[in-house]
Amino acid sequence: MRLIASMLAATALLVGCGGEEQAPETLQEVPVAPAQQKDGEGSVTAMAGPYYYAWSSDNGKRLEICANDLTVHRSNGSTCTLTRGQTFTVYSGGSEWVSGHAWGNCNLDGQVQNGWFC
Repeated sequence: MRLIASMLAATALLVGCGGEEQAPETLQEVPVAPAQQKDGEGSVTAMAGPYYYAWSSDNGKRLEICANDLTVHRSNGSTCTLTRGQTFTVYSGGSEWVSGHAWGNCNLDGQVQNGWFC
């Protein structure tokens, strides 16, 4: 059902009210933020979330959460949720998942998805 609605919406963008096709330059494109990039030997481009990406240089730092909700995953399978403004101490940054200590609601060690820090 959603696919049909998406196709109809896309068709509506290409065809004006009178049935005439609009020129491509009148269509608006959605802006896309570029991925954050760390320069250096063998530059790495990685971004899980739209905010600050924790690198290995952030190990030991306590970073603020910018996401509305950020799930902390524990090795035993349990989860906890951090909210905006709470903090996370990075033990191991630089990949899609960051291990560390979640403060605030959780107050436990675990992993969070990278790219959601201030």
